[in-house]
Amino acid sequence: MDNYFVGNGVAQPDADSLLRQVMSDILDAPVAKGVNTGNKKVQEDTNEGLGYSITLENPLDRIVSNDAYKLDLPVAVARFVWMISGNNRLADIKFYHKPVENFSDDGIIIPGSSYGARIRQAFPGIDQLKGVIEKLKSDSNSRRAAISIYQPTDATRDSKDVPCAFGMFFHIRNNVLHTQVVMRSNNATLLLPFNIFEFSLLGEVIAAECGVELGPLKHYAASMHVYSSAKDWAQKIADDGGTKKSKPMMAMPREPVSLDHIRALVAFEAELRHKSEAINDESISDWIERIQNDFVVYWQQFAFLLMVTVARRKCSEDGLSELRAAMLGDLASVVNWQPQRDASVQEEALTAAASILNSGNENIVLFHDTKTSKSLQRHVLNREMDAGEQLPTATVFKLQERFTQDIAARGDDVEISAEEFEAAVSDIDNLS
Repeated sequence: MDNYFVGNGVAQPDADSLLRQVMSDILDAPVAKGVNTGNKKVQEDTNEGLGYSITLENPLDRIVSNDAYKLDLPVAVARFVWMISGNNRLADIKFYHKPVENFSDDGIIIPGSSYGARIRQAFPGIDQLKGVIEKLKSDSNSRRAAISIYQPTDATRDSKDVPCAFGMFFHIRNNVLHTQVVMRSNNATLLLPFNIFEFSLLGEVIAAECGVELGPLKHYAASMHVYSSAKDWAQKIADDGGTKKSKPMMAMPREPVSLDHIRALVAFEAELRHKSEAINDESISDWIERIQNDFVVYWQQFAFLLMVTVARRKCSEDGLSELRAAMLGDLASVVNWQPQRDASVQEEALTAAASILNSGNENIVLFHDTKTSKSLQRHVLNREMDAGEQLPTATVFKLQERFTQDIAARGDDVEISAEEFEAAVSDIDNLS
């Protein structure tokens, strides 16, 4: 009989080492055939460890950043702010991370992975976070300081999004807070680094509010898994991480209390999002000055990281440089500062390419619907994943143009091989 209970109880000093440990353990686990991949309703073979647990010894060292994996820090901060605010609105988190829309049943809310709404608005007037803090303040030895995320209705409801997190436990022992997270299901490659970041921060909020030291984070998953489509990436993380590029975050300040800072940060995030269209190279200095005036240094970094998402869309390299200079080096150094490609501009380019390709043909097939385009997109994503940064917009457009012309020349729609893709990138780089 296969042993799915692999590598349990391993402790590592930092999130970087912890993720590599997880990949190594789970890649050694048995393969479950034809596992349903959740909202995609697609089955994949899956390396899976059952009842898997790990410990992060220093939760301040919560950022994964190495040659094989680089946490998208602005998205991670946005997820934390969205969670701590008790929000479940799709639009508010989609602003920072568009793929989350795949988990909404109605296009309005996120029904399961909105952990914050389940924590802070479990029922009208019921805030589990405040409840835990009050319980631990009144009885530091309590064994009742718990948060429930999974609900009885989740066992039966039909949805794209049933929460992966089951709940959390908090214990103060010898003036140290011990945090335990219980996951129903955990995607090791895509979500575990974000979970470590956000849940360790939630534990630190409680430690700061209770005036105790922050202790280790114990993370337990009923199923920790790596899908076959991500197996090569997982192997790269396990084998080729290279030099750790992140440092521990500074400790959360205790005065004024953390939840007061967080309320101000939540209000700032909403205003930033609503006014984002007006942010540009000229106005970014005003936003930077406001952050520096309204927040202590620790929370300034969270506000700056929220601004990175907007600045990557709205500012040139000059505006990005001004924002980067205002941030502390340790966090700024692990941010992907590459400007994001504008989806509407890219769509125009794809449509233009289709027009060239299908000139004189009434049955136009858009370039992005071809085998060539889909394989190109896959190679671009794989290369960006390996490099930890996006390809320049100009390079992507040149690749699209080149392979559109190839289709026209061949009169055939075929997939691009990895060798053809890398050769094309190399040619474009050499001509730049």
